[in-house]
Amino acid sequence: MKWQSPSINVPRKATSSGNARAVPSKRVTKRQRVADFVAERGWLRIGEAEWAELRRALPDISIGLIQQAGLPIDAPWCGIRQHTFEELTDSLLEFSAVYDHRPDLRQSCREQVIQAKDRAKWLSARETVDQETRQRKAIMAEWMLVWLGDPGLFPAWIQALQRSS
Repeated sequence: MKWQSPSINVPRKATSSGNARAVPSKRVTKRQRVADFVAERGWLRIGEAEWAELRRALPDISIGLIQQAGLPIDAPWCGIRQHTFEELTDSLLEFSAVYDHRPDLRQSCREQVIQAKDRAKWLSARETVDQETRQRKAIMAEWMLVWLGDPGLFPAWIQALQRSS
């Protein structure tokens, strides 16, 4: 008896000569699925309603991938951006505004700031990260602790900090 491989059968398509050849399949990435979904709806930015629709329609797509899709996303769904101090300042100010005006989103805001702070603290302690980045992330973690202490006070605190610099 001839041994057969337990491999997957690939659909074959007959050519004009009658020989069968494998049908190439186009792989659609998750990022492309998000882009297609957004394009079909003509969205230029993602707000609360768009976020809810995206999460409902594409539950297997991670929040991070949606956030990296290249479309502007409103706070708090955009997450905390902390590559630069300017990004962090803008993010925390946006989150302060949401925290102030939307009591139903306060817990979500706090959780996201806590996650961002933990990531910054982790990076500040890593030996494999250069010293400048470690120092920057340690300062950023402190800023997020100020925000967590009183989100309503953060805008005045950052303004005072900027004036003193």
